[in-house]
Amino acid sequence: MRRLRWLLAAAAAWGTAAVLARTGFAAATVDATYAGALLLSYVALWSLLGAWGADRRRTFAAIAVTLAIVLGLAFLEAGAAWRHVDFRLVRAAITHAEGPNDFVDDPVLSFRRPPHVRWRGWPLTDMAAYFNLPIRVDHPMTFSTDARGFRNQADVAQADIALVGDSYVEGWTLSDDETISADVERRTHTSVVNLGTAGYGSLQELQVLERYAMPLAPKLVGWFFFEGNDLDDDQIFENAMTTRTGSEPPARAAPEPLAHRWRALVDRSFTWNTLLELRRLTDAVVPNAVNTYGWFRDADGVQHKMYFYDFYATRQITEFERARLQVTADTLRRAAEDCRRRGITFVVYYVPIKFRVYRDSVTFPPRSPCEKWTPWELEREVQAVCERAGIRLVSLTGPMREAAHRGALLYEPADSHWNAAGAAFAADRVAALYQGCCR
Repeated sequence: MRRLRWLLAAAAAWGTAAVLARTGFAAATVDATYAGALLLSYVALWSLLGAWGADRRRTFAAIAVTLAIVLGLAFLEAGAAWRHVDFRLVRAAITHAEGPNDFVDDPVLSFRRPPHVRWRGWPLTDMAAYFNLPIRVDHPMTFSTDARGFRNQADVAQADIALVGDSYVEGWTLSDDETISADVERRTHTSVVNLGTAGYGSLQELQVLERYAMPLAPKLVGWFFFEGNDLDDDQIFENAMTTRTGSEPPARAAPEPLAHRWRALVDRSFTWNTLLELRRLTDAVVPNAVNTYGWFRDADGVQHKMYFYDFYATRQITEFERARLQVTADTLRRAAEDCRRRGITFVVYYVPIKFRVYRDSVTFPPRSPCEKWTPWELEREVQAVCERAGIRLVSLTGPMREAAHRGALLYEPADSHWNAAGAAFAADRVAALYQGCCR
């Protein structure tokens, strides 16, 4: 009878998780129910093997195995906590996650793309990977790097325009001929170099500017600042270099918030990545639940399910963000001064998060948490930074929102990045500025 009770409890937990996943409940609720179902299944398995009853030896074996598993998990989580291992990367390697995801160590930049990469396929979108959904880009993607690991199909010895930034410049989900740099080159009929790398913040981008852009003697440097995670990428870079060199971390006015550190730890965690993989494998039973989306009707009348990240759209500017913003301000000022000394036009392009562009152009489902989201006022802060430093800032927020109201689809529906139309939209602004001031 005891065994039957445990089996019924596990079955009920699985049934509850399956129902919740199909009725619009929050992903966190479904994940917690799923985890509970796993634990009950584990207990039920031992019950079937004779534990929890009169046979003390089997009960002792169950307790001993459970303790061993707990200690093993603690050991693995310690590695993640001390940043010795990131189980996201381990999971991607084991499951052969498709996409140009390879990086190599760099003593100055912490990491970089390997040289002469040639990749072609249908990668998962970043939101599909994050939300554990089987969604891939809607066209085959080609991804090539040059001898220095940047997104150029051929090595560049001189460039009139250098574009510096993160994955928006590099062109995540875009083929080689769809990136901003490729589009600007077609529009201006001049040489353009792509110096963007996914995951870079302003500190790494300054190194890229000095080490790789300046020797190419450009007339224009376009520096793309992404409001979603550039401040955090600088923090991640400092953490990585501190771990690499064993030095003391830079003194900042405010420590990294516990919520940020906890989120980063969970992302690296063995337990969390194992749960995600199990969720992926059992998606037919308990579908991965995502409720942070809205429906967008484009200019042709086609509806698209637009997914959004909560973290990007719900942040506030605290003492930590202001301290990180000061690092960005110092970095941009130094970059602008370096360019002025060389007679190079330096322009910062502000890249808005997807939710900021589309929040007033989509229809959210009932009880959607997105309706309560209010993006932070970081753009105003960055604008003030640029004004004080005499830096020209070109915001893409207003123009992209206006285009979205007209039905323009500028971001991949299931990705946080621009699609080819979004990259072309940004390229048009770069090309127009170059033709107006640098020719």
